[in-house]
Amino acid sequence: LKEQLQNLQKEVDAARERLQMTQSRVDQNLKRVNELRAEAVALERMRAATVLEPSTSTSTADAPAASSAPSTSYSPQLELPRVRSSPRSRRGKGLQSSMEMEEALRNFWYPAEFSSKLTKDTMVPFEIFGEPWVLFRDEKGQPSCIKDQCAHRACPLSLGKVVEGRVECPYHGWQFNGDGACTKMPSTAFCRNVGVAALPCAERDGFIWVWPGEGMPDEVPNWTLPPAGFEVHAEIMVDVPVEHGLLMENLLDLAHAPFTHTSTFARGWPVPDFVKFHATKLLSGNWDPYPIDMGFHPPCMVTSMIGLAQPGKIMRGVTADQCENHLHQLHVCMPSKKGHTRLLYRMSLDFMGWLRHVPYIDRVWKGVAGQVLGEDLVLVLGQQDRLQRGGDTWSHPVSYDKIAVRYRRWRNTVAEGDVEGSRELARSASMSAGQMFSIEEDDLPGEQAERTN
Repeated sequence: LKEQLQNLQKEVDAARERLQMTQSRVDQNLKRVNELRAEAVALERMRAATVLEPSTSTSTADAPAASSAPSTSYSPQLELPRVRSSPRSRRGKGLQSSMEMEEALRNFWYPAEFSSKLTKDTMVPFEIFGEPWVLFRDEKGQPSCIKDQCAHRACPLSLGKVVEGRVECPYHGWQFNGDGACTKMPSTAFCRNVGVAALPCAERDGFIWVWPGEGMPDEVPNWTLPPAGFEVHAEIMVDVPVEHGLLMENLLDLAHAPFTHTSTFARGWPVPDFVKFHATKLLSGNWDPYPIDMGFHPPCMVTSMIGLAQPGKIMRGVTADQCENHLHQLHVCMPSKKGHTRLLYRMSLDFMGWLRHVPYIDRVWKGVAGQVLGEDLVLVLGQQDRLQRGGDTWSHPVSYDKIAVRYRRWRNTVAEGDVEGSRELARSASMSAGQMFSIEEDDLPGEQAERTN
């Protein structure tokens, strides 16, 4: 065990060094992104000036007779540079990304925090759909979620403390229970029927769930427990400055790994001739040639099961269930506010259980997760910038985009206001491939070749 710990310490030191290098590269890339933004703004101003300048000249119809004096207007023979038109986009399969948080997305249960993080007398502030809320446990130990804004002077309640299962505002000591009702107003006559908004809140399978929608909530999802035989090794929360749909599509894409994650988990991976996603169910399936099963779970969750030949090494040309060791991941991409995601990441293993008891191992996992996210973040931030400038992130989908395409179709169904249709799609997520013949085919470029192979 001592030898293993020494080896692990070496790996920790190496991981820390790689993290510092990755952070440096991320900083450099972010700096470059800012430089590109400044250049784009300058070019746009130059283009606008070039287009506007001819309009200040006198038209040829009203021009005076020709003279020997030099003209200050453009010559009729001088043509402005033509703006190059974009190549015609393929159908895009009707997919449309957006920075908006559709109202219909509210009518789902969302994991807001890990149960292990919401201990007694603690508060967890968070945002969902641009609104501030705070989690805490009431006098019975049950999770509660109320508006993070005092009914008196709008002070954030999360700056205060929990007193016997009630949140106490740090400004004037007003207290609020788990239903949002004010129960105490020190130094003044008590006013009845004063309170703050509260969200339906539940605890299940290691998560604190909230319902930000209207009407009676559905049943809380029951599939978020790790598979049998797995132990949780890491639970990490990160605020990501990216629209949650773009982050979801990044997580549902494995074809980018050998190009993007060259300093982390995909270091040394060869670029395969073909990357395929075989949809065994409507919203899930397995990757080829990688031993990875993956699924999308509405409204904002991605699960993946990764088969490992040995710790830290992946095999190609086999399926996950053919591997001896496995790593299970759950990503929750909760829409925090416009352009921001509250990311909850849980990692579980079915081997090396003793690793959970190594001191500071949580810091190691957080460092590794930060490295991987840092590699993705530069790219997805760039996508978001282009999307805000009118770019189309779905102009040319191909066959390995299949599972991300299905997510985007579901999201577009929600955006159209078809809440029941989106829920029906979610309920049918467990349909087998054989049951899917009545559903419109993806028909993506390369899909026909995939079927014939």
